[in-house]
Amino acid sequence: MISVQDVWRGALPPGTELLGGGGGLDRQVEWATSLRTRPPAFEAIKGGEIAFIAVRSIRLLDERLDLTRVLASFAEKGGVAAAVIGEVPPGAVEVAERLTLPLLRLPAECHLPDVHQATTRFILDQRTALHDRAQELQSELMELALNGAGPSGIIDRLAELLGLAAAWQAESGELRHVAGALPSPAPADPWSREMPAIRRFADSTAVLAANPPVREFPLGMAGIARLVAPIPLRDGIGGFVSVVGAEVDLGQLARLGCARAASACAIELDRERAVLAARDDLEGEVATALLTGAYSSEPAMLERARRMGAGVGESVAGESLVLVVRTSSPAPQGWPASGVRAAQRWAQRRELPALVTAHQGAVVVIAGAALGDPRRAAGELASDCRALVELPVTVGMGRAKHGPAGIRASHREAEQAIGMGARVDARAPVVSFADLGLHRLLFAMAQHPELHEFFRDQMAVLSAYDERGGGDLLRTLDAFFRCHGSPTETAQRLKLHRNTVLYRLRRIEEVGRLDLRDPDTRLNLQLCLRIREVLQALA
Repeated sequence: MISVQDVWRGALPPGTELLGGGGGLDRQVEWATSLRTRPPAFEAIKGGEIAFIAVRSIRLLDERLDLTRVLASFAEKGGVAAAVIGEVPPGAVEVAERLTLPLLRLPAECHLPDVHQATTRFILDQRTALHDRAQELQSELMELALNGAGPSGIIDRLAELLGLAAAWQAESGELRHVAGALPSPAPADPWSREMPAIRRFADSTAVLAANPPVREFPLGMAGIARLVAPIPLRDGIGGFVSVVGAEVDLGQLARLGCARAASACAIELDRERAVLAARDDLEGEVATALLTGAYSSEPAMLERARRMGAGVGESVAGESLVLVVRTSSPAPQGWPASGVRAAQRWAQRRELPALVTAHQGAVVVIAGAALGDPRRAAGELASDCRALVELPVTVGMGRAKHGPAGIRASHREAEQAIGMGARVDARAPVVSFADLGLHRLLFAMAQHPELHEFFRDQMAVLSAYDERGGGDLLRTLDAFFRCHGSPTETAQRLKLHRNTVLYRLRRIEEVGRLDLRDPDTRLNLQLCLRIREVLQALA
């Protein structure tokens, strides 16, 4: 493809100026034609032509014509640009703008047939040269992709082939790799500029894997610009390939190089994603088997874990603990898949062998016990996931245990820690099962019938009273104990009048036939309130 911009820079004489229709400078030029002084005005137009027009010759063709009507007719038939000599009326500029038809005015001293001939020769020469260089570029860059050089290696070679600064960016705009020297006086960081416009371009343009589109973007400095091509993956845009240079160097060869590099990067990124997806599936299968106990024998499970890497195998065979990450409900779209990525980056940053998977709506991390400070590590994991989903998250942490069977037990503890954390302190980002105190004992006894009978014996009447009347007797009782038996502090905690608290305490004694002054009664009631929290968390 040879653009109007390429013809302007490479074939038209110095002093040629753009009057209007600049939005069409990227349009493809196939051939050149000139306005004749006898019908038909132009030779057969097939589409993609640039027209050379002497304004004074229009009247010789037809006295009723003017430049405005000629441009409109030419664009309707498929013309892509016009270069004129002579006075240009404002109406012609308006038409050019409306049709995004670049309207270029040549210097008055030009000889129009010579310019037409030079343009035709330029198009032919460019086609030949571009074809040869395109084959060379495609061959070299695709060979790099097929040999596994990675996007960084492709960008390095692109910069060498073009003699320009080149970069690979993620879809977010994050700079992944840069090669080559920036031209003077390019801005210090040209890669972060115009990113909103670049994303709009990628979103609004058909991006073909074999021939990604390329667009030029200004950098706010005269004579310096940037070419950008989106990297087309199977499921959307995977980032951008860019080159920066002087505008005169950003011709068709640079455009071809940018497009071919984007195609080559797409091959690498699709392959990397396929490898990561396969590894994620394998990790997920191993992790799920460990969490659920769905394996034939421990030796077989250990062998599967060893295949994931020496560090993972050693962790599973030795001491390991489980971290569970849950978001506030309802979970955002894309969770927990996005959370898995955040947890994987967290583990990589800490150089920690770990299995990460999505399980029952949560992100689960099986990590070796050599985690350093587990609470600090869990806090960093919570921060990473919270930054990703922009919602509160809670990390539940089980205790370090030995072997595959220990992983299942640690996972159960981590889930119980999250459940109890919501009851004890909903704002805590990390809840460790080891810190649950009395709740640990109650969790262990939660399936024991005697625990439920004890709760019913002590609390059944008060619970039924609250359920029937929507009362707050149990909430008041809990606050009363947390305030060390002070009605005044209880009233302040619940934002009630002290007399209201005293009334509720009397109702508790009357309904439950209790004496709150009796130490044994108080102990039983406090224990029942904690049992209630455990049962609610398990439910």
